Amino acid sequence: MSDRVSGVVRWYNQARGVGYIDGDDGREVRVDSRAIEDGTFVVEGLRVTYVPAEDENGWHAENLTIVRHSPGAAHPE
Repeated sequence: MSDRVSGVVRWYNQARGVGYIDGDDGREVRVDSRAIEDGTFVVEGLRVTYVPAEDENGWHAENLTIVRHSPGAAHPE
């Protein structure tokens, strides 16, 4: 699948570099820090786009980019 999907970061552990996204397509996907473009890090509540891909462990996000920060999310400075 090569179509980008939008979603919201539900949970992300900065120390481990892993988390989960609730996709607008209804799918929960995991995200790994290696999939985040431009070296940006993510926090809960960010709206993102990504390419969903499936492997032996289930669905995960590839080529993740931030669309916009949610009003309640912390912004790194």
